[in-house]
Amino acid sequence: MMRRKMPNLNALRVFEVAARHENFTRAGEELGISQSAVSKHIAHLEDSLGQPLFIRQHKNIALSPFGREVALAASGAFTQLMQRLTSINTGKPQQITFVADADFIQLWLLQRLFAFELENAGVRISLTGEVAVSDPPETDYQCAVVWGSGGWQGCKFELLFTNRLFPVAAPEFFEHLGRPPRMSDLNKDMLIHDRTTSLWSSFLAAEGLTDFDPSAGRVYNQTSFCLEAAAQGMGVTIGDEVSTRPYLETGRLICPFATRLASPHAYYLVFPANLSVDGTLAIFADWLKAEARAHREWYTDFWTRHESQRQK
Repeated sequence: MMRRKMPNLNALRVFEVAARHENFTRAGEELGISQSAVSKHIAHLEDSLGQPLFIRQHKNIALSPFGREVALAASGAFTQLMQRLTSINTGKPQQITFVADADFIQLWLLQRLFAFELENAGVRISLTGEVAVSDPPETDYQCAVVWGSGGWQGCKFELLFTNRLFPVAAPEFFEHLGRPPRMSDLNKDMLIHDRTTSLWSSFLAAEGLTDFDPSAGRVYNQTSFCLEAAAQGMGVTIGDEVSTRPYLETGRLICPFATRLASPHAYYLVFPANLSVDGTLAIFADWLKAEARAHREWYTDFWTRHESQRQK
C-alpha cells in the first residue's frame, strides 16, 4: 500500500486557523499574514490532498464535508503537540499519584523511591498513605498497591507480592531461656496483635497451643507500631515478608521459631480501569515489578540461611 505524502505542515496550520474562523481575513490577522497568503496556502493544501477543503460562494466560504474532517484531525493534532511542548518547556517534573497502605510506603517503598527518582529525573511520585488499603482507592489515583484478594471491579490489577507470615521478636527477648525458644514458651502477655487477633490464633492453633486466650495482649492499628514495639522488647508480633525486611536486615528483629504461614491475601498493583498504563506510568510500574522480583530473591536467600542456622 502506497503511503500518502505528508502535507505541508505550515499550510496545515494555516488551514486549521482558517477552518476555525471560516474566514481567510480573520485567519490572516491571527497568523500575522495577508489574506492572499492564507488563500495561497489553502490552495496548495487542497492540491496536495486532492479535494476541496472549502466551498466558496461569492465572498463567503464554508468547510466542505472533507474539510470538516481534516479540520478536526488538524485541530486535535496541534492541540496535542502544544500540550507536549508546554510540558517539555516548563521543565516541571511529571507527577504520579500513588496510594497505598501507610505501612507499605514507610517500610518498603520509601527506602527504594529515591533511587527511582534519581534514575528518572523528570518524574515525582506523590504519596498518599492510608491506615489500611484493602480495596482500590475511591480517591483520584494513577497507581496503587492494595493488600487483598483481588477480583475487584472497576480497575486493572496484577499480583505484585505473595506474602508469608512469621512471629518476630527482639534478639534478646528469649535469651533468659538459655536455649532456642519454642512457641510453647509464649504467654498471653507477650502477644502483640496487628489490627486483629486472628493471626496469632492461627499460629497458636497450628502449634496446638490452646492453654491461653490468643486474644490477650496488645492490639495496634499499624504494622509499624507492632514491629517497633517488638524491636524494643515489649513482646512478640507477627511479621510479614514485605514490611519486616528492614528489621531483619538490621538485626533488630529475628525469627525465633520455624513456623511460617502463607497469608490468605497478597499485594496487588492496581490502576484505574480507564487509565492507559503507558509512558511515565509504565516506567514506574515496571520499576515496582522489578523491585518486587529482587525482594522475592532476597527472601529466598534469607530463608535458606535461616534454616541452615537453625539446624546447627
